[in-house]
Amino acid sequence: MHTLTRRSVLTGTLATSIALALAACSDDGGGADTSASIAPDTKAELTLAYWDKSQTPTIDANIKSFNETYPNITVTTNLTAYADYWKKLRTQAEGRTLPDVMWMNGPNIQLYAGNDMLEPLDDVTAAGIAWSDYPTSLVDLYTYQGVHYAIPKDYDTIGVFYNKTLFASAGAALPTEDWTWEDFHTAARTISAWGKDQGIWGCATTVNGDGQGTYYNTIAQAGGYVIKDGRSGFDNPASVKGLQCWADWIADGSVAPPAVVADTKPESMFTSGKSAMLWAGDWQCAPIAEAFAGRLEEVDVAPLPQGEKRGSIIHGLGWAVARTSGNKAAAKALAAHMASRASQETEARNGTAIPAFNGTQAPWLETYSSWSCRIFTEAASTYAVTYPVSKNTSAWADHEGDYLTPAFAGQTTVTDAASQLATFMNGELAKEG
Repeated sequence: MHTLTRRSVLTGTLATSIALALAACSDDGGGADTSASIAPDTKAELTLAYWDKSQTPTIDANIKSFNETYPNITVTTNLTAYADYWKKLRTQAEGRTLPDVMWMNGPNIQLYAGNDMLEPLDDVTAAGIAWSDYPTSLVDLYTYQGVHYAIPKDYDTIGVFYNKTLFASAGAALPTEDWTWEDFHTAARTISAWGKDQGIWGCATTVNGDGQGTYYNTIAQAGGYVIKDGRSGFDNPASVKGLQCWADWIADGSVAPPAVVADTKPESMFTSGKSAMLWAGDWQCAPIAEAFAGRLEEVDVAPLPQGEKRGSIIHGLGWAVARTSGNKAAAKALAAHMASRASQETEARNGTAIPAFNGTQAPWLETYSSWSCRIFTEAASTYAVTYPVSKNTSAWADHEGDYLTPAFAGQTTVTDAASQLATFMNGELAKEG
């Protein structure tokens, strides 16, 4: 499934091993015809790799429709749990046995593309792909040095799930479409004060290194940035402001501290009624709906509160093709089909993820029609901020919590933590070359 951070296990030494392995076998790997336009009678055998079992019905349905046009192309699927997916992909890269078509995510796209593991996909326009059919921020995420290396499949943005019953009991004002940090803080503080004896927090959310769901958003809303032009932005004054708000909210008890959410997952606190709010992505819709089955009216979701401006981190998966594929033309045709309007409409109807193709989100929204889930799609189209990545994202992103969690816990200042994190991050970025 989509993880909260979308990060992989690919850190420094693993990335180096991939680069060295590829350097020993950097040819194109067969398949002379690399265009995305193929004849209906094309014969080929392809492998397709993904990690989310819940999406198997969608993938199977879209492969079936692909075979209606290309009956002589056999597609074998490889399902691997997310915890093992990237380790397996690394091993396959070293052995030149990458799957022909695979799911790719933002934290890894530059690593694989930059080490010549992925086939450029600029020419998939010949198979009917128009880059303008997807959110620009997602297209940019999967573009490396001006070249497209994956076609957007789905996306997620961030909102605030809230428990209306707890709000009413505490006498707190419900979130609005244009609420601010101050409005959020007031509501969270009010609920925490009311619920203190019951162990109920105004908000519990993962600030222990989960930038995607929390501080990446507030950094952007404050006018800061995580990475720009190959340099860290954590020590930018505006970025510090986007971090300081969390330390302040935690310090006065409005938001549960790191120690609390380390013991109990924030989503569990929310579904068990121990937290009135949860900052999270649309991937939480399904488990929250399941937890509140029969009483969906008790909860809803609101857009993120505004700082200096609006902002919501957007991430999503993409369909990529291996550079070493034995039949690149067929592989590109399959990737293009899986990202097409028809395929993403199937994805929307199955309710497993918000499809990336513009105009195909309505069936997904209908799945959660009792909630204001349009806030996720509106964020994508109007104020989304691209998930921050570099060539080896995990080398620095996986250590954010080491520096920021003590600051959020009040053990050091946010300014010092941000400065130290920026120094560390710039050191890791320098290694990328």
